[in-house]
Amino acid sequence: MRYALLGFCLLTACGEKVLYLGEPGRSAVGVESPLQLLWTHKMDGSPLGGALFAGDLILQLTTEPTLYALNRRNGTQLGKHGYDKMACAPGQLAGALYALGVLGRKPSLRVLDRRTAAELWRHEGTFCQVPVVRGDTLIAVDEEGAVQALRLDDGHLLWHAELGGRPRTELTLSGDLAFAGTASGDLVALNAESGKERWRTSLEEAVRSQPVLAGEQIVTATASGRVLAAYRDSGQVVWEQALGALPTPGLALAGGVLVVGCADSHFYGLDAATGAVRWTFATEGVVRSSPVATDHTAYGASSDGHLYALDLQDGHLLWKYRLDGPVLAPVSLGAQIVAVATEKRLLYVFGRH
Repeated sequence: MRYALLGFCLLTACGEKVLYLGEPGRSAVGVESPLQLLWTHKMDGSPLGGALFAGDLILQLTTEPTLYALNRRNGTQLGKHGYDKMACAPGQLAGALYALGVLGRKPSLRVLDRRTAAELWRHEGTFCQVPVVRGDTLIAVDEEGAVQALRLDDGHLLWHAELGGRPRTELTLSGDLAFAGTASGDLVALNAESGKERWRTSLEEAVRSQPVLAGEQIVTATASGRVLAAYRDSGQVVWEQALGALPTPGLALAGGVLVVGCADSHFYGLDAATGAVRWTFATEGVVRSSPVATDHTAYGASSDGHLYALDLQDGHLLWKYRLDGPVLAPVSLGAQIVAVATEKRLLYVFGRH
């Protein structure tokens, strides 16, 4: 789930000067290797989630938590905003709004006006999954499994539903359906307009990876490394492939190939229609960073401190780059650039000069 990212406003680190970061254009992705390092930026904390792209900007949240706004062309810091509570999950941009789940004595989902950084409203609860946006509605799931649709402009509760277990994946929207996976092993489809449950399929163990839409199927993976595809409209399982290791929280899909990173140090390329393993690629470290893919290339990072570019169809190594440390956060793909941040607090941006 990624939506068109609109501009953002940040308060500078000291003082009340407001920096307005303008409206972005629509991004087209598809940069192919070999890449060149364009710039790096040192941050005050480890990355919390992957980088977000908004026109000529890159936004990166850290565990401090601090939100950085950087010029995507040269890495110049344009804004920096710190929060008074620990963030629970990466934020979400929704038009003129920015939503962020924070912890503390009274955990809540906070929604800010991106133009002034003023808090517009907050909704109590522990929200450690990134919310999704559908029209004028924000849909969020709390750590107890309550899914709540909130009106974007004032936080008014529109509907409430229960997953029946603790969430273990971010929500995925597809048309009138919202999909989520639970710690108790259910893949659940809800009507995104009413919250009414459409179907529920038991996968018999904790769901690990955010569901991905593949044509008429929805694909996810479980904690033991079982990758499964189910029909979008019924939940009937179509195929299953056992990889045997903890998969990444995010899966990449392009060109009919599903790319999965696993804790056994491998990336796998699966046929999205059948689940058959097309290729494997071994790294020298645990893979916890979610991969991304273009029509021709899969990009993934490992705790071995490398960023890899693999041929999407057969998995052979096209290019790699040695980073300054291990990568746990997702790799991000923008318009002709790839971004990745290490646990040593350094954000790298690659592209073509």
